[in-house]
Amino acid sequence: MSSEPETKSEPSPSEKRPTKGRAIVTYGRSLISLVIARSLHEQGIEVIGCDDVGMTVLSFSRHVSHNFVHPSLEKDREEALEALEEAVRKYAPEDEDTPYVLIPAFKDARIFAEERDRFEPLIKIAAPDLSSMDFIDPKDQFAKFVEDHDLSAPKCQIIRPDARSDFTESEIDFPLIAKPSDGVGGRGVEKLDSAEELKTYLDHAPKKDTIILQDLVDGRDYCVSVIADHGELAGIVAYVNERQFPIKSGAGAVRKTVDPEPFLETTRDLLRETRWNGVCEIDYRWDENGDFKPKLIEVNARYWAGLFHSTASGVDFPWLHYRLATGETLPPADLSVVDTEFRSRTPAAWILSIVEDIASSDEHLKKSSSAWKEMKDRASKGDLLRAANQLLKSAGHGMASPKMLTRLQEELKEHDDLPSEFTADKDPAVGLGILFAISSLQRHGELPPELKFDPKEDEDEDEAPVQKHRKPGRPVIGITKPDNGDWLAYQAMKFAVWLAGGDPVKITSKAPRDPKSIDGLLFGGGSDVYPERYQGAVKEGHRYNLARDEMEASWAEVALNQDIPVLGICRGMQMLNVLQGGTLYPDLSDFEDSDYPTSFLHRMFYRKPIHIEPDSWLAETVGTDELCVNSIHTQAVKDLGDSFDVAAREPNGIIQSIEHRTARFMVGIQFHPEFLVYRKEARRIFERFISCAREVAQEHENG
Repeated sequence: MSSEPETKSEPSPSEKRPTKGRAIVTYGRSLISLVIARSLHEQGIEVIGCDDVGMTVLSFSRHVSHNFVHPSLEKDREEALEALEEAVRKYAPEDEDTPYVLIPAFKDARIFAEERDRFEPLIKIAAPDLSSMDFIDPKDQFAKFVEDHDLSAPKCQIIRPDARSDFTESEIDFPLIAKPSDGVGGRGVEKLDSAEELKTYLDHAPKKDTIILQDLVDGRDYCVSVIADHGELAGIVAYVNERQFPIKSGAGAVRKTVDPEPFLETTRDLLRETRWNGVCEIDYRWDENGDFKPKLIEVNARYWAGLFHSTASGVDFPWLHYRLATGETLPPADLSVVDTEFRSRTPAAWILSIVEDIASSDEHLKKSSSAWKEMKDRASKGDLLRAANQLLKSAGHGMASPKMLTRLQEELKEHDDLPSEFTADKDPAVGLGILFAISSLQRHGELPPELKFDPKEDEDEDEAPVQKHRKPGRPVIGITKPDNGDWLAYQAMKFAVWLAGGDPVKITSKAPRDPKSIDGLLFGGGSDVYPERYQGAVKEGHRYNLARDEMEASWAEVALNQDIPVLGICRGMQMLNVLQGGTLYPDLSDFEDSDYPTSFLHRMFYRKPIHIEPDSWLAETVGTDELCVNSIHTQAVKDLGDSFDVAAREPNGIIQSIEHRTARFMVGIQFHPEFLVYRKEARRIFERFISCAREVAQEHENG
């Protein structure tokens, strides 16, 4: 990855607010940090993000003014702390009276609590006192605390790593809940019904983990998020998981806020006993129709994966936390501000929970039990990306029946309008920040436990788009895509255009636009071009998008006639070539050294060299005649269309770029620069395209 300074989205002048303070927010890869940054920025606090990897969610957010990368706290704690201390000094406000707070966004809360004396001469630490955390963290310590203080909680048994071999299942009553003492986001939490299931769980659990076995309590799981001021409750939101994944016991998928009253007494007792000063999330188990009090399950001494839901319910936890850290006394909790009917979704877990629910009653899917078990096992360990990969792979081998897919569509529509971290934030850069987080963290061998995608589009696919007012200096770029699907590629294109200075809008066959409203066209990737357009053979059983082909053909003609700049990427380049009379290779089997990866993720991160013609527009743009690029395509240009020249090839001859000799701007790129915008060469491609479109916009403005 490039060592250039991190790219980020600056707030527009209208979005900038007077600064009332400054905050450093850690763990920038996380959606938790995004919620914190948005909360503080809206209150006029300048936010600086950081993480031990680059290109994080926060590094692309308009709510953040600066970002920095520090060494890993897990790999070399002292080196990381020295770098963080240096950054704290660097970003310190010039005015010593300006509040300055460091907010640990996730598990690093304990580290900064331990290092408070080191940092607090320089910056306030928004974390509970270490003495308070030691009562309840890790979870095995919490089990001892509730027993010592006679708090309402289920009976627990603790299995430490060195005692696993001596453990006998005969001492245990089933069913029970098993979980690692340091697990987060529902990872590793399972309901076990037998000694055999417990043995399997222990065999698969990481050998370093301390495991907690907890009596199963009748009722439902409730999450109570709180902030306390030296033991006194200052804010509370309670919610229940209407859906979770895995269904037996796991992370929240669809959440609903409820009345916190049943949990108040025990919560207040806990906070006072620990002298809690900060945020935490308390898990309860309760049967609202039973005759016993809610049972304490565990306390997470940090921010929680459901922070968006808690904050959107009416209590601005990050802002209250910031104020508390600066020394302000918080008022008592006001229960009237909480919207007890608020609902939200957690995108990845939401989708997988629906699939699991449907699968449990689908006979066809039950036959694929091994594939399904592997998917659930990955998800329960927090690896939702691999779980989804396993699901798609299995579905592609006949795992999912038509009946199941129909029901899946119906279930998804039921909750599709619920808000999530993405729908609540008009932050166009964040989506690709998440993509880069995946890219970087895959190489680092770790994915953030709460990383999720939201497939919801910004416009209704079946409705004509609303014509937007032109933004000064930003030419309108129409991005072609299929009527449905291709969300990730479209979001990447949209971000690349926005980053380069354009105003991206969507064009589909069902959502056409007035050519006079477009200053530039970007033909995106997608399914194969219909072969009969270039005298090719139609593949049996293959689905083609004829409506999109016709739509793009019309737009290409308009672009040539009206001098509208056109950039074609992947399928887009192939389409431009075919529309000018060229042909395509329907697959890449005719080429030597064409043993490319077959899965989408592997193709995304695979790199291959290309040679660029020295006198081409592309060479002038990227400043070199050699590039390493990704390889996502499965077809290629064969015979060139009229007026096109080759601008770049692979060593085996596959054409990687074409340029039109007479058009104002018509360039085809076979690789995907929108997935490479962390590199200056990829950004330059979009910048020069947008620059040409800006000239057209000026011409439109002048009439």
